Parts: sequence; C-alpha cells; structure tokens
Amino acid sequence: MKTSNVFWGVILILLGSLFILDNLDIVDFAWHSIWRLWPVVLVLWGVSIIPVKDWIKLSLVVLIVGATVMLVVDQSVYWEGKSYTFEYYHDNDDYDYDAGDMKNVFQDFTVPLEDSVETVVLNMDAAAGAFYMDEQTADLLSFSRKGSTIDYTYSVKRVEGETEIRIEPDESIHLRKNNRNRINLGLNPYPVWEVNMDVGAAAVDFDLSPFKVSELDIDGGAASFKIKLGDKNPETRVSIDAGASSIHIKVPEESGCDLRISTVLSGKHISGFDKIDHGHYQTSNFEEAENKIYLNVDAAVSSYNIIRY
Repeated sequence: MKTSNVFWGVILILLGSLFILDNLDIVDFAWHSIWRLWPVVLVLWGVSIIPVKDWIKLSLVVLIVGATVMLVVDQSVYWEGKSYTFEYYHDNDDYDYDAGDMKNVFQDFTVPLEDSVETVVLNMDAAAGAFYMDEQTADLLSFSRKGSTIDYTYSVKRVEGETEIRIEPDESIHLRKNNRNRINLGLNPYPVWEVNMDVGAAAVDFDLSPFKVSELDIDGGAASFKIKLGDKNPETRVSIDAGASSIHIKVPEESGCDLRISTVLSGKHISGFDKIDHGHYQTSNFEEAENKIYLNVDAAVSSYNIIRY
C-alpha cells in the first residue's frame, strides 16, 4: 500500500465527511476557522511516512481522525439543576417565533446582586460562538445573546456569602447549521470571582482588568483566546488547557507573574518575562510584587502571545 495514497485518502475522507455533516444540518462548523486544524495535516503526513506496518498506520489514522471529528462536532455536556425560562425577542415586531428555528433571536437575563455576596463561582459551558466579558453591571451578572439557534439556561445557588452560577446550552436545542452565537457577559466588580469555562469551537475575548478574579480555568478546543488580566485581587490563578488554539494574554506590569507553559508544535512570543527553566518564566518583580498572577498554559498545537501592559 502506498503511504501517499493513505495520507491523501484520509484527508479527502475527513473533509468530505465534515462537508456532509454540515450540509445535512447535523453539526455546525465555521469553515473560516479550518486553518486552526492545519496541524492535523502534518500529523497525518508524519504517520504516513513512519516505518511501521500498515495496520499500525491505519489504527493511528483512525484515532487521529476520530479525535478531530469529536473536536469539531463539540457535543454539549449537560448537568441537572434548576433552570429558568426566558422570553425571546427579535428586532422585527412581525417575527414569527418557532422553537425549532430560533435564528437571529435575542436572549437577555440578569442575576440580582445580594448584599451578603462576597465570592462568586461562575461555571459556564460556552459551546460554540463568540464570547465577550468586558462590561460592569450593577447586578451580579448580566447575560446577552444574539443570533444563535442555541438557547441558554442558568441556575443560582447561594450559601453563606458564596454564590454559584451555572450557565449552559438548553438540552432541548441541538447544534444545527448557522448557530452563530455572540454572547456578552457583564460582571459586578464588588465580589471576588472564580470563573470556570468549557469552550468548544469558540472565540473568547475577556477583559478582566476591572474585576477581582481569584481563579480563571478554561478548558478549550479549537478556540481563540484574548484575555486581559487585572490587578484587583492579591492572587490570581489562571489555567488554560487548549487544543489547536490561538492564545493572547495581557498581564499588568504592576503584578508579579509566574508563567508555566507546556506546549507541542506551538509558536510563541513572550514579552517582559525572564526564563527560569524549560517552560517556566517569571517577571522580574515577582517576589516583591503586592499582587501575584500564576499562569499555567497547557496547549497542543497552538500559537500564543503573552505580554505585559
């Protein structure tokens, strides 16, 4: 068996399968983002030329293609909890609402602020789309969505000064074609925030500089991350676990930052850090800085840019 035939055959099968699934409205895939998966071509090419038996190559190819398809499809993960019902709005008063075809709709909700709240844990399944967090709100949290076939529900638990908010896609709405999703999140600057996000094929643009953030944990797939950290909390711990992603992080100059990076086949640009060891960097003011940021990036085939501002 010619290895070149195996390589190009798998590429054509993978692309053809994705086109079919997209055209049948089984999954939604942003084709303009396909460049993020280009390293898969290198991996398959490498498999095709390694000197091993054909059945081993075939097994590796099946595993790689299966993992790639799972990454693209990004099935939603659901959890049990109390959910709330929202009203849907459209910019056309004559819009005929159809639960099976929610395109170009708006969804808004807020979580009220209680005086006793001190810390907030935000757990969010971000699914697919574009997500922005750069607004301050007088409520505890504000949520605004536009132009998507995905509906979101939320639940709130309050225990002795700590509030937990969960936001996730409605399990009754499945991924379909044209589920372009833009979500704007607003946070209250008073409490301390712990943010945990599960991101699929998404773009994440968070300006967290106005907020007290104790922890930011992002588990992402083929995503784009732009994150601006602040110095409002004495200690901030950030963990990013990403696949084929583009990562841009801004760290305030006044804060000391400890950076640990574990990557494979990644392009990097790090500015304002001293190298301590392999994959370990620190800012020169880390020991004496009043506020400290611990940044851990575990990325596969990605590009990342980490600078101070």
